This record gives sequence, structure tokens and C-alpha cells, in this order.
Amino acid sequence: MRSFLEQGTLITGINYWASDNAIRMWEDFHPDVIEADFQKLAAAGVTVLRVFPLWSVFQPLTAAYSNNGLHEYQFGERPLPDTEAGRAGVSEEACQRFSVFCDLAEKHGLQLLVGLITGHMSFRYFAPAPFQHRNPITDPTLIKWELRFVKYFVKRFKDKPAIAAWDLGNELEGFASRPDSDVPDAGYVWMSAITNAVKSVDTAHPVVSGYGSNTMVDGLFPHAEVGEVVDINTVHPYNVFQSKEDPLPTMRPILDGVFRCKLSNGMAGVPTFIQEVGSIGYLTCSERTEADFYRALLYAAWSHDCGGVMWWCAFDQGMQEYAPYDWNNIGSDYGFFRADGSAKPIVAENLAFHRFVKSLPFDRLPPQITNAVCIVSRTKKNESRNMLRATYCLAKQANLDLEFIYFDQPLPESDLYLIPGVDHNHGISRHRLMAVLERVKAGATLYISLGQGLFRMAPMLTGCHFASREKGVSETVSLGDTLLRITGDYKYNVEDAGGAEVLATGQDGRPVYVRHAYGKGSIYFATVSPEKSLNADAYAFRRSDGANFAQWYRVFADTAPTKKVLDTDHPLIRGTEHVAQDGTRYGVLINYAEEPQDCRLRLADGWCVTQSFGGQLCGDHLSLDACAAMVLEMKRK
Repeated sequence: MRSFLEQGTLITGINYWASDNAIRMWEDFHPDVIEADFQKLAAAGVTVLRVFPLWSVFQPLTAAYSNNGLHEYQFGERPLPDTEAGRAGVSEEACQRFSVFCDLAEKHGLQLLVGLITGHMSFRYFAPAPFQHRNPITDPTLIKWELRFVKYFVKRFKDKPAIAAWDLGNELEGFASRPDSDVPDAGYVWMSAITNAVKSVDTAHPVVSGYGSNTMVDGLFPHAEVGEVVDINTVHPYNVFQSKEDPLPTMRPILDGVFRCKLSNGMAGVPTFIQEVGSIGYLTCSERTEADFYRALLYAAWSHDCGGVMWWCAFDQGMQEYAPYDWNNIGSDYGFFRADGSAKPIVAENLAFHRFVKSLPFDRLPPQITNAVCIVSRTKKNESRNMLRATYCLAKQANLDLEFIYFDQPLPESDLYLIPGVDHNHGISRHRLMAVLERVKAGATLYISLGQGLFRMAPMLTGCHFASREKGVSETVSLGDTLLRITGDYKYNVEDAGGAEVLATGQDGRPVYVRHAYGKGSIYFATVSPEKSLNADAYAFRRSDGANFAQWYRVFADTAPTKKVLDTDHPLIRGTEHVAQDGTRYGVLINYAEEPQDCRLRLADGWCVTQSFGGQLCGDHLSLDACAAMVLEMKRK
């Protein structure tokens, strides 16, 4: 199997509908318009298109009924042709148009990621006429015809040079809210059937999920089960839907897609890339701030090995007068190009990113160092994801780069483990906790913070004896000289903390954060969750001064063994670190703020910067424009 994603590189792609007629492009097919679109996109630095053979057009079945019910499926008033395409219910005319489309893409050096079951699009359901009121995930009749379509379509087009991968379909997890989707394991069976249908006729191309916001452990398509079936998973991190706390060109929205990729990489165990992302119009941003966001997102995705970023979408579509555009106020101005074909500032950012990467002294960015493992405790449905995103951002500010696993997955080797914001009384099974504790006995560090959940063996883990628990309060917590406002789910009254080193206290002097020796290692235990407090704080990851929650993690991050040699003194200029085969290290520093920022570099003893690319570096003083990035080459003195 050949993958269109390569470690250390970043594809920049586009979700494509034709500029003149969008979703109606297959019915009203204009090759000249499509070729002009392709010329624009290729010139803008786009290399991969995600495209959508609309289900209702490519399998245009109608139903003919007798007095006894359904008699047969037809095309209009004609029986299905006695051909391979006819038996699959597939339109030859639509396929001929798709063949022309593939050839045009090849001509302009564009690869195609093909969404096979495109039934959901911009909040409208496009299904063959007999299937309009039925569920494509759970209905056996629909699944039968989907399988026929997939086998025929993939077999017909798999040898087209432009094909890069097959996508199961566009955001079919959107059907999870339908009452008839509440069928245990229906999603697993469906995606297995579609994937196996693809692989029965094509083993050369990867199968991509096409999911936008699949859940961690529940719903139709939880991460772990997706990873059992497909080759590559996807995320669609739209700030307007999923990360509403902050303006677009700031840390949390920029890192949201990266975080979701990392969460999926760990829990699904397959590569994950950003398949859809966009601003969705100009009430949440301007064309300028949209471009700022995109610039930082490209560098963040590249440096965190997220594989690809694909904007939604190629052209503004607000001029379309039919549904779903007629219904949908957000289905309008979100393209790389305006409706008149003129380029927005985001196009210049796309080209600038590729010019910058080509100017660097390596072809591929070496692998990213990760220096901590976040163990996702048992969650109530999907409630902890935003808390985990806050954890990821907070760790980033403390110079930690996390990987994720679910609590019931095998434990990777690490010097540092985090179990943040435990909200479930069954948060982690005893046998998994004991596996972590064995690592701590051998010298690792473990951090735990409590949300609503109880945690076993508390006196042994903390060195404290707790007298009582009561309703939590919002209070100023003292961490040395640092004052932090934190709301706890519960207030734990400590009877005796003689076995612990007290790190932080509440307003009444009670311990809320302690360190306790455990074998050769240490356990850091907090009875409050700064991660949950930060998740609820709209300004948590926009401050360059004031309350510095990163100190909460620094108390253990700075003492645990680390593989990184680069840091800064600024919570919004944060970096990744990458080790080349000759021992040279490359640091990618990004300003995750909407305004220019300055900082001081911090390098481990014995290391120095030998080259810098981008930004302004004078000695150890660094200046970066808003949402800008730079690369440092570092070697031992």
C-alpha cells in the first residue's frame, strides 16, 4: 500500500467543489471550468484535492412499485441495464465525467482523495431517491447498494494515476444523532464492510476514514475501533463548532487540530491528518486574521507530524441559490478563492509556507521528540476531550510534548505520565494503574489531578490522610509565589500531610497539590484540576503575562528526565524539537498569539544555535510576528 502522507512533510490540500456550480457540478458538468479551477489551485501550492462523487448522482436509483410493494429499482422509468455498472446501480454518464475529472487532475499534478459515500454535504442529505428517509449506516438494503457502488467505482478508477486514497464518505458520524443510529456496533460493521469492499478490488491505495469529529470511546465510530479498520484517520477541527473559547489566530484554536491528531494517533493507532479545517465566514475573523490562523496552523501541523492540512474549501459558495446553500448561513464565504476567482491572503500564506520549507537544509523534518504520555482516564461519553485539549496546551507551555493513550491500552515507555482531570469513579483499572506504578518505582514521574472522580489508594499515592470532602469552591491557590484561580469539583480537607511535600495550598491553607516519593520516582497529586479550570477560561491561552498556569506543570516537568534541549521564557512562543541522524537538532518555534511577541531562548548546557531561519534572533533574544514561525539548527558546542 502506498500512502500519500510522508513523515516529516506536510501536504496542503483543498476540499473541492467546482467554482461555478458547487454540488451540482456532476449533473451540470463543465470541464473547462474545472480545468481553470485546477490551474488556480496548483498555482496556489495545492497538491491534493478531496472530491465527492455525490451519492444521489452516481447511483441514481428510483423505485418502481407494484400493488404488493417494491417491484424493482430502476433508472428513472427504465430497468437497470444488464451491464456491470447497471447491476451496481451506477450511472455510466457520471462515471465518464469522473474519468475526465481524473485525467484533468493528473494533467495539473493534483492527487485525489475520493469520498466514496457522499451522502452528507453541508448539512443536507443526498441519497438515491428510494433511500432518502433511511439510514445509510444501519439499513441493510442501503448497505447492500453502497457495497455494490463501492466495488464497481473503486475497480473502475483504481488505476487512474491521480487517485491517492479512498475516503469512506463525508462525515457519516453525523448520522449518530438519528434515533435509528443508536444500534450497538453498527458503525464498526458499516466501516468494516465498506473498507473490505475497497480492499477486495484495490490493495494499492489506503482507506481514509473521512470522519470529522469521531468520539474517543463511544458513538458510531470511536477512535480505537476506527484504528482497527482504516489505514488513516481524519479530523475536522472547525473552531466555530468545536473550540469556541478563543479568537481564531490564538493558541487553543491553532493547536486544536494538532491535539486531535495526537489523540487519534494514540487511541486509534493509525496516522491522522487534518482533512477539513476552515474559518466558516467573516463574522469570526477577517481575511487577514484567517490567513494568520492558517499560517500558524501549517507550521504547527508540520512540526507535530500531522501529515496534511486541507482547507474547506476551494471557492466561496455564497452565490449558490439552492439547498443547502439557501438554508445554511455558514455555507458561503470560506474558500481559498473568492467567488470571482480572486485569491484571498490565505493563498499567499500557502505559497510562503512551501517556499520556507524548501529553503531549509533538510528534505524532511526529523521526527518530533515527545517527552510525556497522557493517559486518558475512563470518560463519560465525550466530555473530557476539551479538558484534554487544555492539558495539551498547558503541557506545551511547560515544554512537554505529549502522546496519548486510553487507560486500557498498553503502556509505552516514558519518564513522565499524566492522568489529568479524573472525572469517573472507574477512571483507571487497578491492573493498569499498577503497571504505571511499577514504572514510577523504577524512577518515572506520575502526575494525577482530580475532577469529579474518586481515586483508589489515595494515602499511599499522596502521603496524605483526608478528613472529609465537600462541594468545591473557586479560590486563589498559592503555588510558591504564583497565585492561580482554580475551581475544584470538590474541596478535600487534609487531616495529615506529614508524608507529602506540599506544593500548593488553598486560601484556607489546606494542601491541594503535593509531591510524594514512590520507590525511585515521584507522584504529583492535585485535588483540583487546573486542566478543567483552564478549559472553562476563555483567556487561559492568550495571556503573555499574569496568571501562569504553566508553573503547575513546570514543578514536575523541570525535575523529570527530559530529552529536549530548547525552551523559551514565553508561554505563547512554544516549540517542538527534532533530532537528525547526525545528532543535529532542529527546533520549530511558533508564536501562538495574534500579536508580535518577544522572548528569551533557553538552551541546555553545551548546546548552541548554529543557524536560524525566519524570525529575528539576536543572541538569545527572539522576535516573532503574529502567528509566525522560525526554525533553529542546534548543535553541541
